[in-house]
Amino acid sequence: MRLITRETMLYTEMIHHDTILFGDTKEILYFDPIQKPLTIQLGGNKIECLEEAAIRCKEYNYDEINLNCGCPSSKVQNGHFGACLMRSPDLVAESCTRMRDLSGLPVTVKCRLGLDTYDKEFLNNFIQVVSSKGSVSHFIVHARLALMELSTHKNRTIPPLQYDTVFGLKETFPDFEFSLNGGIKTLEEVEDLLKNNIKGCMLGRAAYENPWLFSDVDRRIFNKENPAETRKQVFLAYAEYCDEQQNEGKLAFELIKPLSHFFSGQRKNTIYKNLLNTYRSTSELSLKEHLISVLNEYEKVNPEALNKITNKF
Repeated sequence: MRLITRETMLYTEMIHHDTILFGDTKEILYFDPIQKPLTIQLGGNKIECLEEAAIRCKEYNYDEINLNCGCPSSKVQNGHFGACLMRSPDLVAESCTRMRDLSGLPVTVKCRLGLDTYDKEFLNNFIQVVSSKGSVSHFIVHARLALMELSTHKNRTIPPLQYDTVFGLKETFPDFEFSLNGGIKTLEEVEDLLKNNIKGCMLGRAAYENPWLFSDVDRRIFNKENPAETRKQVFLAYAEYCDEQQNEGKLAFELIKPLSHFFSGQRKNTIYKNLLNTYRSTSELSLKEHLISVLNEYEKVNPEALNKITNKF
C-alpha cells in the first residue's frame, strides 16, 4: 500500500491485548517504518492490559491507537469486547485515558451506531461520556447497527447504511471529529462524503479487494503527488521487497497474498491469478523471479492493465 499511497493512514487488524502481552510481542508489533503513518487497533476490556499493550505500541513507534468498540463477531462477544463495549462507555473512557496517558499516543475509538436497534440517546451518551471522561476527540463510526445475532459477514451487509446519522453526530458534537466507515467502494464516494464536514473515510474490504483503488488518492484527496504511475512500477518494486523479505525468512504465501487482487476488475485477471498461485517453496526460482515471470506473461495478454498511467498533476 505504501508503494501506492504515502498519505493514507493505514490500520492494523484488531489485536487483542492478551495477544500482545502473552504472545511474541516483536512478531506481532514490529513493522517496517515505510508503513507509517500507522494506527494499531486494539481489542479487549481489561484496563490494565490495555495500558500495558499501549506502552508496548509506543515502544514500536505506532502513530496512534484505536480502540475497537464495533466488532460484533460471536467470538468477540464471548470475550465481552468489541461492540459490547458500547454498553460500557465509562469503561471505554477510562481505558482511553489510561492508554493515552501512559503511551503519549493519540487514542481514537471505532464504534457502530448502536446494538440491535437504533437509539439516538444511547449513541449520543456513548459519544458524550467517552469524549468528556476519556478525552477522545475522534470517532470512526461504522454507519450501521451491530446486529448481535448475526455473523460478522452479515453485519457488513444486512444492517442498512445510515450515513446521515454520522453526519448528524458532527452537528450534535461540532468540537469532535468523525470519520465514516462502511460500504465505501470508490474515490468518487469518498470525495462526496468528505463534503459533509467529516474528518475522513475508512475503507476496509475495498482496500483488500482492489488495492489499486488507492493509486490516485494522494493527488485527489491530499493534493500530493502520487508515488507511482503504473501497476507495473509498483509490482516490480514489490518484487524487490519480496526478495528482501524472503531472505529474512518471510514465508512466500504471506508475501503473495497481498497481490491476489492487484489486477481486480482487469481483463484476463483469472490468467494473472492462476500464474501468481503456481509458486511453490520448492521451486528453483526465487519469489522475485517468479513474480517477474508472472508479470511478463500477464503483460502479453493485457499490457494496458500494467502500463496505464494514473492521473498526475
